[in-house]
Amino acid sequence: MEIKELQQLKTKFVTREVGNELILVPLSQNVAQMSELFTMNETARFIWENSAETNSIDDMVPLMTDNFNIDQETAKKDIALFLDKLESLFAKKVS
Repeated sequence: MEIKELQQLKTKFVTREVGNELILVPLSQNVAQMSELFTMNETARFIWENSAETNSIDDMVPLMTDNFNIDQETAKKDIALFLDKLESLFAKKVS
């Protein structure tokens, strides 16, 4: 999955902030499925919230390295891991 695909996927979820955590709630026919919640860690939340500002993983890397104390390689791996996990979760939901 690429960052631009994340924008389309975002329409299939609502988010709720609970304390310091961001919770994803999948939608099914415009109804929140409260039995299937996904909690995001700080890195995932950052990617989710900043994806509209980028078009690719390479565009997101500088945002990550500026915000977190990580190198470019680690940022790229973290972004790809988050996108793969989100894609996998969504694929299971659709199946």
